[in-house]
Amino acid sequence: MITPTIVEFEGALLCGASAPMSLRFFAPWTLWPKVMPQLSRVGNRCNADLISLRSFDGVPVFGPTADPSFTYWGGAEVKGPNEGFEHLEIPPGTYAVFHYKGLSSDSAVWRYIYSQWLPNSSWELDDRPHFECLGAKYKNEDPNSEEKIYIPIK
Repeated sequence: MITPTIVEFEGALLCGASAPMSLRFFAPWTLWPKVMPQLSRVGNRCNADLISLRSFDGVPVFGPTADPSFTYWGGAEVKGPNEGFEHLEIPPGTYAVFHYKGLSSDSAVWRYIYSQWLPNSSWELDDRPHFECLGAKYKNEDPNSEEKIYIPIK
């Protein structure tokens, strides 16, 4: 399906908002309306991209009956803290980066990554955030939308 690029991520500071969620009860659309109007106040953004992130408590287990909980974050990468926002340090490390084109609601790419690509690779999940970089080609729920999916590996 998709072959990832393996990269050494330098780390980043995320500025935005967060909410507790799980895979079964994943509702990012409840968080983004709170974040988007506020991001115009952020003066030290690194770029115009948005970050959609899941911070698990430990290395998550995925499978047909698994429902790992996590803190979901929506925001932008910044050079330093911003008053009135939540912040999260994304630590440096190795990531498998998948360039995905398609509907953001299509879970097939996630099933492929966690149930096919990862078990058949020489890598295993690492205990760091999983995130997507939503750049200029991202168009929510458009079949031509593009994003980069970052999966922490070791």
